[in-house]
Amino acid sequence: MSAPGASASGAPAGASPAAPRRARAWLRAGLLALAALVAAAALWQGAARPPPLPLQRAREGAAQPAAGGVQEATLLGRAGEYEPNVIHARAGERLRLRVRAEPHGCTTRFIAPDLGVDVPLSPPETVVEIPAARPGQYLFTCEMRMVKGVLLLE
Repeated sequence: MSAPGASASGAPAGASPAAPRRARAWLRAGLLALAALVAAAALWQGAARPPPLPLQRAREGAAQPAAGGVQEATLLGRAGEYEPNVIHARAGERLRLRVRAEPHGCTTRFIAPDLGVDVPLSPPETVVEIPAARPGQYLFTCEMRMVKGVLLLE
């Protein structure tokens, strides 16, 4: 027997049997709309973000042979960037970088973590010795890892 005021389906008296289905349909539609909004926001965020800085402003340079079998390149640290920020050099040979850094700004240290180099920079110029290394791409940065560049040893 059913309870007083309830229909045989268990729904309250006077309630349509389709009401729970309609509520579930509205809930499903609301969740789909929410998912669409989240996806649109994620796509918009990706489209609004500029491309990575190294690709946007790559300034390439190459090391030149110097006395004593060392390669040498000059690097300028200023206005939040290294110039050049991509340096081509020969693998398996030592590299000497002459780093000219402005006294103010982020370029107070030269760090190449994969090469074990961490040198404080002082104006007007600091000589950084890079040991001979295998071919590859080696990141170099400032102390805060905001100003970056790449050594391409080929």
